[in-house]
Amino acid sequence: MTRKTTLLIMAIVVLVIFLPAVVVSIGGRSGLPFQSANAPSAQGESESEKGGRWQVRLYRADQGEITVMDLDEYLVGVLLAEMPSSFETEALKAQAVIARTYTLHQLRSLGGDGCDKAPGKADICSESTHCQAWLDPGSAAGQGGSGSEAFRDRIRKAVFDTRGEVVVYQGRLIEAVYHSTCGGKTEASHALWSGGVRPYLKSINCPYCQHSPHYRGEILIPFTRLAAALPQDVALPAASGDELVLEVASETPGGRVKTLSINGTLIEGKELRRLLELPSTAFTWEYREEGLFLITRGRGHGVGLCQYGADGAARAGKSYRQIIEFYYPGTEVTKIMP
Repeated sequence: MTRKTTLLIMAIVVLVIFLPAVVVSIGGRSGLPFQSANAPSAQGESESEKGGRWQVRLYRADQGEITVMDLDEYLVGVLLAEMPSSFETEALKAQAVIARTYTLHQLRSLGGDGCDKAPGKADICSESTHCQAWLDPGSAAGQGGSGSEAFRDRIRKAVFDTRGEVVVYQGRLIEAVYHSTCGGKTEASHALWSGGVRPYLKSINCPYCQHSPHYRGEILIPFTRLAAALPQDVALPAASGDELVLEVASETPGGRVKTLSINGTLIEGKELRRLLELPSTAFTWEYREEGLFLITRGRGHGVGLCQYGADGAARAGKSYRQIIEFYYPGTEVTKIMP
């Protein structure tokens, strides 16, 4: 046997033994396996893996154009926009992992839908009502006035310390949705959106967000405003509550208003929230002489991670992994890149 033949056989043996470890099978939305960030693609290096780092095509709504940047750089801007930088370190880490998971779930190169704000081009946009909020780290003030370099360093450290970590359920990236404050109980995703039941997005009791300024709220809606905001087929008195009858027709698993009957006309809770600009669909009411008095609970859709709850759990000594596993039952945090 020649020396060249011997070396060839040894190379084949090494490949057989170690090649399976290169591929990290935590399938994306398309069901295809992810590859390690250091492993070359079978069809060459993709646009999202240049230089061994994921690249994000971000549609910046403030500029009306697409910017390409490293994933971690993008995530720093997301955390600045989405979570107060003064939150506990473990809460910031939890948000970083969740935001990374959400972003990779969107990447077109991984079978995601991308963002239709810029069809066929952007992976994600900077609008919180559509994708994730994002602020330029170079000029952002950040949430809660936390725009100092010290606060931004905390954000960068949270992103760096969790680099490459994502959340999976049965080996696939989860739909990593989150909100500000659940008000004591999160919501099940199927109560709000199509796509069926997500076992890891179910309603759970949350004891951690009572320090949120949005935990409970009060809103007085004059009858005139109520009449102007609701659809015309809803018969409402213009200046009195004498003929106003509200009843909860159906409720979500999280105790929110799914459907409300207003003088016999049904309207979805999420549509009512939009029309009246309510913080959430969790509310009760009282009739007042001057209008409808609402007592609200929480802020946001209520599904997935409760951000103020994450901060409260971190204050109680929970690690970011424990926080994630609490709000997304049955999931695990794993690493897909160095």
